[in-house]
Amino acid sequence: MRDGRVEQVRDVVIGLRPVYTDQGNDTELWLASGELLIDRRGVKSVLTALAKSHAIDLKAQRQQLRGLIQRNGVFPFYLGKRVFVPIKMRKAITENDSVYGYLDTKYIMDIKGGKGRGCQILLTTGSSIEVFSSQKTAKQSLHLGSELQKELNTADDNDRFEEMIIEFASTLCHGLKEMLQRLERIEGQIAEAAFVYHSEEDESDDT
Repeated sequence: MRDGRVEQVRDVVIGLRPVYTDQGNDTELWLASGELLIDRRGVKSVLTALAKSHAIDLKAQRQQLRGLIQRNGVFPFYLGKRVFVPIKMRKAITENDSVYGYLDTKYIMDIKGGKGRGCQILLTTGSSIEVFSSQKTAKQSLHLGSELQKELNTADDNDRFEEMIIEFASTLCHGLKEMLQRLERIEGQIAEAAFVYHSEEDESDDT
């Protein structure tokens, strides 16, 4: 497995998995191609770097999600329309080690029972991950991610509706402006014609 950094694969990464290696506390990067890379940083640092590469403020996003979801705990996060859900992927050796990784909901094909209290997550890439979240908890996390996805899609629809209204208003204003200019030209032509007419009458009276 070769090394890599999440910023280099930000558009094709579908999973972040915290792992212990002989070099320390690292993160596996799961890619849409099925390839795995190792980022030699902890999952918190990798997540921060991924969000930064998309110019996303994770702290502000979490506050927004807290109000939307009305719950505490580990939150999903999203990059545009891509939603990543938290899954417990290891047991911590020390108290400060992160145990949660994240998976893109789009690539989760199925969730099956696994060893002990954990479960197995099948991905559309053909790979699978043995995790420490129970099947029920993993499905709840996936459901939460799917609901968030719907909210994001609805927001996109609303944004597009607002864009259409703005475009319509702009077109209408442009049309009214052109109509006003035409009316002003017509009024000018009428006034000019009337002036010429009266001038000719005056000349006729003088003769």
